[in-house]
Amino acid sequence: MFYRLSFLKVALFFCSISFARGGVLVDTTASSNMLSEVFVVGNSGIKGNSNLVDFDGVRLLAAKKSELIVLSKLDANLANQSFREVFGRTPGLHVIESDPSGFNTSIAIRGLSTNRSWDFNMRQNGYDITPDPMGYNEAYYTPSFEWVEKIEIVRGAAALQYGPQVGGLINYVLEKPIFEKKFGGEVQQTFGSFGLKSSLIKFRSGMKKLAFVGSHQLREGNGFRPNSNFNSNQNYVRVDWKPFADGLFTFELTKSNAQAQLAGGISEAQFKLDPWVSFRARNYYYSHWFMPVVKFNYSPSKFFNSQIQIFAIQSGRSQLGFTKTNDVLDVPNSAGNYANRSLDRDEYTSYGAEFRSGLSAFNEKWQTSAGLRIFRGNMLRQQQGIANNGSTYSENLVDPKFPRSLNFVNQNFAAFIENSLSISPKFKLAGGLRYEYILSQGNGNLDINTKFLSPDRLRSFILWGAGASFKPSAELEIYGNASQSFRPISFSDLLPSSTTDIVDAALKDARSMNFDLGIRGKKGNFLRYDMSAYHLEFSDRIGNVSMKNSNGQSYLYRTNLGLSSSKGVELYAELDPISLLHGSSRYGQISVFLSAGLNHAVYENFALASGENLAGKKLENAPQQIIRSGLTYTHQRLSFTYQISYTAESFSDAQNTGKPNPTGTIGLIPEYTLDDFSFTYKYRKHWLLKGSFNNVMNVSYFTRRGTGAYPGYGILPGAPRNVSCTLGFTF
Repeated sequence: MFYRLSFLKVALFFCSISFARGGVLVDTTASSNMLSEVFVVGNSGIKGNSNLVDFDGVRLLAAKKSELIVLSKLDANLANQSFREVFGRTPGLHVIESDPSGFNTSIAIRGLSTNRSWDFNMRQNGYDITPDPMGYNEAYYTPSFEWVEKIEIVRGAAALQYGPQVGGLINYVLEKPIFEKKFGGEVQQTFGSFGLKSSLIKFRSGMKKLAFVGSHQLREGNGFRPNSNFNSNQNYVRVDWKPFADGLFTFELTKSNAQAQLAGGISEAQFKLDPWVSFRARNYYYSHWFMPVVKFNYSPSKFFNSQIQIFAIQSGRSQLGFTKTNDVLDVPNSAGNYANRSLDRDEYTSYGAEFRSGLSAFNEKWQTSAGLRIFRGNMLRQQQGIANNGSTYSENLVDPKFPRSLNFVNQNFAAFIENSLSISPKFKLAGGLRYEYILSQGNGNLDINTKFLSPDRLRSFILWGAGASFKPSAELEIYGNASQSFRPISFSDLLPSSTTDIVDAALKDARSMNFDLGIRGKKGNFLRYDMSAYHLEFSDRIGNVSMKNSNGQSYLYRTNLGLSSSKGVELYAELDPISLLHGSSRYGQISVFLSAGLNHAVYENFALASGENLAGKKLENAPQQIIRSGLTYTHQRLSFTYQISYTAESFSDAQNTGKPNPTGTIGLIPEYTLDDFSFTYKYRKHWLLKGSFNNVMNVSYFTRRGTGAYPGYGILPGAPRNVSCTLGFTF
């Protein structure tokens, strides 16, 4: 499979070279004056990622590995939340593709966990979108890609300015209002395979001191499997008010409701017979997200900028269904009645404030970014509720009391400072510190008869980071950094597996040390690249060890006992062969891109309760190669992209079990190669037509083996061949 991919990459490259023999060059690349990113401006067909600037007024990103994705440059399927295409030029990013709805983001880098992207610090316009980054950092809300203008990625070294997590930062940047702009907007309607329908409407307007933008999207579909229909309603509004020249108030409000039917997992044998079969018709997921945010930006001079933001998240999720493993059929009994379903419900209430400031002095030779954060997060978890035996979504309980009811609270204070110093016009040093103070508390009932009280877990520590950047020319940079980060104790870590098990009273947050060394730049208007090597040490990983009490009875003791490491290479390169060979063509422009992540991720030391040590075992769900390549052709108002994505095999469990068990919950996840084609056509000034053909070869594959009732035990397959078409009108 890998050799097939390599051959296709070479074929794409040489096809583009042969096409390059032409006449007059057509410029399809728009210039930009945005401060927070670097664009290559000029006559080029390159549409790929760039990197963030060293200093944007309040953020210092010098010597860090960063990426910027501008979604308007992509031909990708945005209405269907096609993560594989949107992150196609992001090297080493692993995407879990089992959710037909696209509501939840499950991505990771460098062998880290893909589970709801919990090893990334997930943000929207710079503020939190997960319920609690300190205790429950799971991404159950993802903004519609049709809203998103840009995606900012900063790998592990983001920890100093943003705190957890180990993987770094992903920030979805939505459209901002424009002052003194006439009222206008756009509408888009998408239809696709499996009943996909998406309706988007945007409004925008601006006066001298007041401007706003608003978006509303409805999405629904039947899903690519039986019993996987979904619907969502997302709304976003932003109002900017400029009371005086140096100040800007911003109010943002995001509201999202999403419901999906869960088709469940299947066994290995079932997957071979029919990869998309389903044996769960009564399982559901529901989430609601409400996020108000107020910001104030103050920029009295070009040397000093500051920002304060106050944010809140009122959200929740519920899971309803038949929770047995997939070898137990959900069928009616002899009386014709189905079994009662189980209901789990979480409610999250979080709020906080962040202050950031930036100072540039001595003709920009000295730049400083500093900030403070206060946060409080509360989670009410109710589980094992006995629900009705119906087949539609309902949260009505047979018994109004949940056997398990738990309350968790996290309080966090953090402060950071980071500086950069230009030793010379070409050489820059950067470094900083972050202080974290975290208090975690928990109480409630594990079941009707068992109380739960977690001791207060108070900890404080300092993280450090340092980096250097050397720019021998305007088109070349050599960068490197070393940075500490951490994965906080999650609420689930505080829960004993049974009433006899014990959680270490001194349980610590897992810690990491990340190293990056890379080279990035461009050559004229025909080449852009970023090549780097990394090493990630992940210590104090949490696990269980088997012990015996004074009576000789065995119990599990949860504590810090694991160490793992990931090292590898990440490469992104994009070439415009027309500009390279001839500099002009009346037949359009071509770019060829390659995004590759080579990763060796293993356990160095991790003792299991059974007595086995995982030393030398590969990390679960961590493919050693993720390679994507493609070709984009642009001519005047038309562009299309063909992308090939290869993901190597990986293990679903830490013991590296190769042979699947009967239910398919553990075993090898085979390699797979997927082809995607998408196009964009703009007619005159107002009309837009987009289309996509995903999984062109109709490959049967899966990216995850479920180990729980939700979304399901066993193999969770990816989507078969599917198409979509979007028609848009701007007014």
